[in-house]
Amino acid sequence: MEWLHKSVLLNEVIDFIGLNKGTYADLTFGEGGHTEALLKGGAQEVWAVDRDLSAVKNYLKAGALSQDPRLKLHHRRFSEFPSLVGSQVFDGILLDLGVSTRQLISEERGFTFQKPGPLDMRMDQSQGPTLRELLERLSEEDLADILYYNADLKNSRALARKILNAFRAGKIESTQDLADCLGKRIGRTHPATVPFMALRMAVNRELEEIAETLPKLIDILKPGGRLVVITFHSTEDREVKTVFKRLAGRCICQELICQCSKDARVKILTKKPVEPSPEELSQNPRSRSAKLRCVEKI
Repeated sequence: MEWLHKSVLLNEVIDFIGLNKGTYADLTFGEGGHTEALLKGGAQEVWAVDRDLSAVKNYLKAGALSQDPRLKLHHRRFSEFPSLVGSQVFDGILLDLGVSTRQLISEERGFTFQKPGPLDMRMDQSQGPTLRELLERLSEEDLADILYYNADLKNSRALARKILNAFRAGKIESTQDLADCLGKRIGRTHPATVPFMALRMAVNRELEEIAETLPKLIDILKPGGRLVVITFHSTEDREVKTVFKRLAGRCICQELICQCSKDARVKILTKKPVEPSPEELSQNPRSRSAKLRCVEKI
């Protein structure tokens, strides 16, 4: 099987996660690039999960380290990981929140608009509402909020009205129809690129999972263990930054008198997010928006 996805910030992940002969977790396994680097670097054990069942099956069938007894690979959402592991604790945990190349180019998954695909966009096709089901039940105001809060789209109200009017008129039956509704490409970026990302995030509850799960991951780290998170959009990065600041006991509220807890559970190791090197950008242009943040459990 041909492996298509290039794992981003690979060297930086190894450095920040503090790799040693310990136990690690890769909660967005994909095609296994980060996990393989951890195992080849000397990890005693790596627990890995992915919400995409096809990714898990593909690797177990043909992955380079699929038979390595140090690898524990499961089909799970990363939010389900703390309940999966029981009393197990980890030296380091990684979350890479990007969509894999295979998912992006597979029109049957509904992530791309280069070819007509179904209105799906689910990371895990075994559960959850599809994009079509989401559009069927959303009000114009709800859709505008998704476009605005997930992707900072300032014209969210007009876009929401345009999308829902076309959808309710039966003019949007595929991802390509949806992209055509949003406009034609002018320059390098198609006008559907950012709205598609916002809709994908809504279908998969991505921001909610970040906010709910990151504090729980600290619970299953050893003291001195590290949590590394890679994001690919300013909205995701902002959410991770906010959660990390709260976990570090810093103020994140807008009140005149701070209401935030001052109990610090972590130490922030990245004052600014770490970005790909010029060398990595030249080899993997898809990495251009990647940002890495890391905290260490106190």
